[in-house]
Amino acid sequence: MNKICLEIGQTILLELEEECLLGKVLHVASDRSFVRLADVRDMATKKNYGVQTYYNSEVRNIQIASTDDTPQKLNTNPTDNVNKSKQLSLDKLNYALEQINNYVFIHQTDAKYHDSIQFLKKQHLLGIAMECIENGRHSNASSLLSIATVDSIYIFDIKWMKITDDMRDLLRNDRYRRVLHNGRLVNDVLRHKFGVQLGKCFDIMVAHVAISKTAGQTVENGSVSLQTCVRNYLNLPDKFFDANIDFNLRPLSDAAKKEAAKHAVFLLMLQDLFVHDIMLEPFYKSCLSYSQSLSRNPDFINSLADLRNKGPEAVDAIQPAKLGIDVELLNLSEHELTSEPGKPLCGDFEPTEMKNDE
Repeated sequence: MNKICLEIGQTILLELEEECLLGKVLHVASDRSFVRLADVRDMATKKNYGVQTYYNSEVRNIQIASTDDTPQKLNTNPTDNVNKSKQLSLDKLNYALEQINNYVFIHQTDAKYHDSIQFLKKQHLLGIAMECIENGRHSNASSLLSIATVDSIYIFDIKWMKITDDMRDLLRNDRYRRVLHNGRLVNDVLRHKFGVQLGKCFDIMVAHVAISKTAGQTVENGSVSLQTCVRNYLNLPDKFFDANIDFNLRPLSDAAKKEAAKHAVFLLMLQDLFVHDIMLEPFYKSCLSYSQSLSRNPDFINSLADLRNKGPEAVDAIQPAKLGIDVELLNLSEHELTSEPGKPLCGDFEPTEMKNDE
């Protein structure tokens, strides 16, 4: 077992060779040879096992489940300082599991299909995942198209239905904002197999690469899997996903449908983490600094009196906030596309004197 200090009553995530379990700590052996848990539940099947004992030799990893929305760093992964990984709160984890188990599967254009489309067209942010597209346009047959919202998952069997006009609108219309992983494969399949031009998207893999390069990390060639991003940024164990599912078999098993739901359920969570906790963190700090620049001024009452008596002179006397906004990440793509290697397209943002054209 990894070196985590366990306490009685803690809810922990236990990763075994073939299972991923959630339970409350009842007892930990003094030599850490075993741990006894109550209310044990399989994260994949939601089956309850009651009280169980697990020995050190069969446990691959242990994580403490957060009980609130406060981010917690639970392991010593060397990339954590870059990835800013955080443990999903227990509430959010349970909510994701509930979404996975309550997916809506659609294989024909019946009443359930039209109700689902009507609901999706009222949404603004959509998570998009596809199965059996590993070789892009050269894949044998695309199997499933999963669309996730903040509280629902819809799985369309495009092996039989193909892609309808309603789905085309959801995929290409810019009134929607889509989140996906490894968008070049998705776009290649949609364009060359279904004649659909994918609209604006946020790509989880591109965000991971951009953040890693900005932090000075070496990014290996090739794609980074969604499972890797979920593990690194949300601290969920590898065994949460099943890599042995065959999405081409028909009739489709419940396990395959749930696995497809897993590939969509975390997309919006990851986007929220990337944008608000990592990419915009310097900007939010600057906003906070600016919002506090007046309230932290101990002479504000006197400044108001000066403002009444001296007018604009008093406004100039108030110390302005220093906005240290880091634009390095915003310039990343321009730097990579410059025709002169090593020379960025944009220089430092230094104030310069304006000159009139002669």
